Order: sequence, then structure tokens, then C-alpha cells
Amino acid sequence: MSVKFKITNPYESVTELICEKENHYKTNLHTHSTYSDANDTMTKMIEGFYDNDFDILAMTEHGIFGKEWDKDPSIIPLYLFQNLWHGKRVHPTTEQYKAILAGAHKTEQNSRTKSRGLMCVPNCIEANMFTLMKNHVNGYFTDDSCEGICGKENDFEIPIRKIEKSGGVSHINHPTDWLQCRLFPDCLEVPENVEFFADLLRRYKSCLGIEVLNMFDRPNYQDRMLWDKLLRTLIPEGNRTVWGFANSDAHEVSQIDTAFMDFILPGYSEKNLRTAMENGTFFAIARYAKNELGADFVGKGAVPQVTKIAVDHENGTITLAGKNCKAIEWIADGAVIKAETIEADGEITSVINLGEYSEKISCYVRAQLKGDGGICMTQPFICDKGDFDAIRRPVPVKKPLSKSEKFVKDFFDTRLGVIVNKFRGKW
Repeated sequence: MSVKFKITNPYESVTELICEKENHYKTNLHTHSTYSDANDTMTKMIEGFYDNDFDILAMTEHGIFGKEWDKDPSIIPLYLFQNLWHGKRVHPTTEQYKAILAGAHKTEQNSRTKSRGLMCVPNCIEANMFTLMKNHVNGYFTDDSCEGICGKENDFEIPIRKIEKSGGVSHINHPTDWLQCRLFPDCLEVPENVEFFADLLRRYKSCLGIEVLNMFDRPNYQDRMLWDKLLRTLIPEGNRTVWGFANSDAHEVSQIDTAFMDFILPGYSEKNLRTAMENGTFFAIARYAKNELGADFVGKGAVPQVTKIAVDHENGTITLAGKNCKAIEWIADGAVIKAETIEADGEITSVINLGEYSEKISCYVRAQLKGDGGICMTQPFICDKGDFDAIRRPVPVKKPLSKSEKFVKDFFDTRLGVIVNKFRGKW
């Protein structure tokens, strides 16, 4: 029986731009300095991204509202120890800042090859700054309502709600690190854990997605598995998809080029950046991906890059081409369903006929490109064959907690409770 899919292409608005080199913007939206808990100064971190040919950068300090880089960030008492540990905090001067924006800045390494400058993304923050369980949320185009707020253990909703109220957008950082997947490798087999994030994403459309790649991919290597489960859960409901973000979360210069994004923008502006974040017109890239590339793999050199996407709605096919890659894989429901490619003129091309894989596709496919430089992941293509109602998963029923159960839960959602759990071997 032939199955015809209705395909939603997240890159439809930028299809003609993907093949143009100047419309690709190397981006990192999760970065720290000695103004919060990092090892290197803001100036040194920014210069590190500048030297590594980044186009767009957000300094998202823990609990500190991000301003333009030549403005004094707030000093949060929690981080006063940094004066003793790492010395004086330093941010760019106005002269340095203008040169960085213009692409005319000269660093000690002086290795930048791009003529355009490095864009500053102000009005951003990493919220829940002092939660030991690392339930962190990054907010963008927001205000200072989350500044200086330590945060409640195991609570994502308060900062997401505050950021939405401010008119901003957010994403959830390293979610399976919070789920402690290193200690509990079967944590995603618990339906309530997936539903926890699905519920947040249903209720807050301004929370655009989750980080699926972060730094060295060590405590959060199951983030892509969670991503696939959330896509499988939420897409059939018809109200939203989930974008996969990639950031280095760098706390020192040596971590800068570990994970980042390739944004496809029609022009160099904050407005276009926000639109791309909301529409998913970017690719997630990393030099480390434990499950996909191997535990010991370290990407070196040019990273894989998508150079063409074409959707043939009539024939139900998606064509993807890339450079700096050796393989293109198509994924549905967390499993690779196709890996055949064609190589010509230095590019690899893959064409997937959705009808041929209809039994393996529930509601989406996404692609990943692998090469010596690392991995590049597309956002999901929604594939609707008219049966979304039939494949919706029932929402787990939450039993109301008894008074004693609520007391125990509330205690273990405090910092003291987290510390007690550590010594009980639960952390």
C-alpha cells in the first residue's frame, strides 16, 4: 500500500540560502566567564570565539543579565570568590567592542579568517544560577527578572514563565544531565521523565526546545534520545515541534569549539537570529557525540555542513547534500532507517523516499551528517500520513501525592535535600 506523507520542511523559508556561504553563521548561545563560575575572563572568552571564526555569540552567565560587552555586568555576591580564584574580572573596552563587531579587532592569536565581525547577543541569561541539580534554562531577548535568583532545585517552570512573560524565548539546557543519565542509564525508559519535559514544552511555546549537544557530551550523552522521544510524543498532538540546540557551554577557552550551531540567516541582525531560533532554521553541530561517533572520537578540521535541502512533496522525497562529511543518516523515532549516499564533486547526497520507510516513520525524520570534523544534525521534518490521532501516546496519569510523600519531595527539592541524596548514593 502506497503511503503519501504531508511533509513540513523547517528550512523552507531559507532553502535558497543554504547553498550560499555568506548565509551560514557559526553561532554559540551558551557561554560563561569569570563574571560567574568560569575560568577565563569575558574578554579572553570573547576573543577565543572571535579567533575561532564565530559569527554570533551570547554570554549567558549564571544568574547575570547579559548586556553589550563593553557595559559592566552585575556583580553577584555568590561569585565574589572569583576575585581570589581567577583575579580581576575583565570585559572589553568600548574601543575593543566596536572593533570586534566590525571584524577589525586584533587578538594575540590573531587567527580570525572572516572579514565580518562577531555579533553580540545581549539581553540573555542562564537562569537558576545556584541549583545543584543543574536544572538550567537559557533565556534570550528577555529582561533582568531572573538576575540574581538562585532558583529552586528541580524546577524549570519558574524561569521559563518569567522569560515568556518578558517577551523572550528560552531553551532547556543539558536535560539528561539533570536526569543523571550517567547514574541511571535507563532514565528515559521511565515515561514520567519524558512527560515532565513534554508537559513544559506543551504549556510554554516560548520554550523553543532543548540542548541536544553540549561541550564534550559526557554527562548528557542521552540528550538526543530524549529529543527523539519528545518529538515522537509532541508532534502528533499538532501544536508544536522541538528544536535541537547545540552549544559549547564553555567555561574556558579550551572548550570553545566543542559544540555550536550553523544558523541560516538572510541577513546579519538580532531580529533575523530570533526568527531563526523560533523557526528552527539552523543545524546543531558538535565535535563530540558519544552514541553517534564513538566514546573516544574527537572531531578535527572542517565540520560537516549542509549545502542543499530539497523537498518533493508530490513524490514524498527529501534530498540532502553536504560537504566535509563521509556519511548521511536518516533517523526516525531514534533509529537510523537509511544510510545510503551518493558521492560526486566533493559532496555527498542522500535522497529518502518516505513511502519506502512508512512502517518505520511515525511522525518525523531528521538527518545527521558525519565526518572527520564531527557531526551535523538537522531539525526534524514533520511527516504526516494522516494518522496522528492514532499514534498519540497516552499521557501518564499523575497520582496525587499524600501529605507524607509531598513532604519528602519538597525536602529533596531543597539544596539540603540534594546534599543528603548525594550521601545516600542517589546523586
